[in-house]
Amino acid sequence: MATTINRRIAVFLAMAALVLSIPAVALAGVPGAPTGLSATAGDTQVALTWVAPVDNGGGGGITTYNVEYSVNAGASWALVVRAVDTAVSYTATSLVNGTSYLFRVSAVNGADASSPSTSVSATPFVVHTAGDLAAYSACPINVIPLAGFTDTSSTDVDCIKYYGITKGTTATTYSPLADVTRWQMALFLTRMANRASITLPDGSAQGFTDIASESDEIKTAINQIKQLGITVGKTATTYAPADNVTREEMALFISRLLELASSGPGGNTELGSGSSLYRVIKSIDPDYNFTDITQGTYEVRDAIVNLWNLGVTDVQTGTLYEPTVDMTRQAMATFMAGALAHTNTRPEGLILQPSSYRLQNGFSVSMSVTHRTDGFLPIVGSVVDTFRFNHSIVSTVTRFDSIGNCTSSISASQVGNTKCTVDTSDPVTDSDGNLVVFTEVPPTANKVDLWAWTASTVTVYDNDLNAAEASKVTVETYP
Repeated sequence: MATTINRRIAVFLAMAALVLSIPAVALAGVPGAPTGLSATAGDTQVALTWVAPVDNGGGGGITTYNVEYSVNAGASWALVVRAVDTAVSYTATSLVNGTSYLFRVSAVNGADASSPSTSVSATPFVVHTAGDLAAYSACPINVIPLAGFTDTSSTDVDCIKYYGITKGTTATTYSPLADVTRWQMALFLTRMANRASITLPDGSAQGFTDIASESDEIKTAINQIKQLGITVGKTATTYAPADNVTREEMALFISRLLELASSGPGGNTELGSGSSLYRVIKSIDPDYNFTDITQGTYEVRDAIVNLWNLGVTDVQTGTLYEPTVDMTRQAMATFMAGALAHTNTRPEGLILQPSSYRLQNGFSVSMSVTHRTDGFLPIVGSVVDTFRFNHSIVSTVTRFDSIGNCTSSISASQVGNTKCTVDTSDPVTDSDGNLVVFTEVPPTANKVDLWAWTASTVTVYDNDLNAAEASKVTVETYP
């Protein structure tokens, strides 16, 4: 009997020791709901992101998230079939453009799913690409000097400072986030018009009764843009000079100005009204991505769409234009720099510019050459020599010899005659100060250097003497 009891006690103690040696397993609770759900619509898709719940319910934590959608304003929900994933983002695809979707997300752990997050709506749409961009810039890279403002590094601001459109709010500040008033806009527009080869009228009084207290310069500018048809005023007799310029007003101002300007190389033009031979700077492409421009007048909407397709607006990839929001000085600079690219405005000197500095193998690049005075006026009849050098993996290849002459590695461009020599067979700038656009095919997966220069005929290029006055660009290709 004693032996049996002892054996039972031993078994009991062994079992107790085994139980005590097994780690405790925590039971999972229901997790909290995800927060911060946001949705970004695209073409037949919506990208979702959210924040994981602070309370994961324990028991090993979140194992996946359930994503649901509704197409009937939440009356019923469908579960998105997707792989188990703990990532806090998901892109729903194969959606119907133009259909409004509601989305919500819930967290799942070993116990159960959480309550759903707050729902968000998104409507997928066809993503359009601007169709009539300028091929070249009025402010090509590595040509325009820095404006010297301490409160912005914008190249668009550099551009309009270079052309004298803005002077800054002080000698060293531009105030990029400040609003633009209508009296300031009149000055900016007349200065831009001057650079875009628009003849300014006399600025005689146009019947505005609320500009008498402004300076003569401002009054003249306001009257000039009225004479040009760039503004019609707030009313027939008021201009409201102290009011801020709205983004829809800016679209009207710039669209009207462009139709008066002379087109430059690579600028987009369409037939104007009244004559089949009359062409103006504008786009007739009806595509756009904005979802907030349907409430205004047709003229406002058309102006915004026009500038978007020309690549002029500061918003090129978003869906909101915000037409009634006040225009900032930064946005104004972007609009003006983009608009100038379509005009004949180009920097002083001889400027060579490619349509792209980097392109895919096998594609050609178009080249523009312009010649301007230090006052940005066209220089007519300049004989221009252009030549090129294809980069090589052989490091010993040289472009110029010890005395600055072109070596055999240099070749003439598509329009050049004798390489590195200005001769009578080379092309000449036209009445607008421009060379006819030409194309080049860069080497595969490498680089090509191209030069343009001008001198009296029968002058031979000497890199030691002429490099500073020549214009040089490098174009790279990729697979």
